[in-house]
Amino acid sequence: MYAVIRSGGKQYRVEEGRSVKLDRLAGEPGETVELKDVLLLADGDDVSVGAPIVEGARVLGTIAEQGRTDKIIVFRYKAKTRSRKKTGHRQHFTRVVVEDILAAGQQPKPKKALEPEAPAATEEPPKPRRGRRRAAAVEETAEATAEAGTITAPEESAEATQASESDLSTAGEAPSVAEPPPAEKPKRRLGRRKKEE
Repeated sequence: MYAVIRSGGKQYRVEEGRSVKLDRLAGEPGETVELKDVLLLADGDDVSVGAPIVEGARVLGTIAEQGRTDKIIVFRYKAKTRSRKKTGHRQHFTRVVVEDILAAGQQPKPKKALEPEAPAATEEPPKPRRGRRRAAAVEETAEATAEAGTITAPEESAEATQASESDLSTAGEAPSVAEPPPAEKPKRRLGRRKKEE
């Protein structure tokens, strides 16, 4: 089932459950709006055309968003007179989600009550983000060693730190083998090249 409605001097084809972007209507998001200018109403092969509107037909919807479109530039220019004017414009719009298309004498469908969703108890915790995987792995190994009761002796850790400090001190020193300096780049010639004969 679909309908053709008129809003803001324009015509729109609407269907139940779909959203349509109209010129600005009064109201806040979440409010219900009723559009009465229905020009055509079609339900399968049954089509009723208004003259100019279908009497008693209406479209019910909920305002989903109030906003403004992207800016367009309006530039007026007259040649040879140094006359120019530049302005911008952002059109206001209302996005409406169509809930019911009603013919004359029809009543709107009763709205379903929203039931609060029970949280699932068996959900897995969210995976850590890309940069945090290493930290999570370190935490897991720390927990595993704490559970197993294997803690490294302080003497071994002291020896390991001394070895790493000696590696760092040798890394900062200049290498004992002298490396040859890098070869110089050939100089670039400026100007035209002469033809070789």
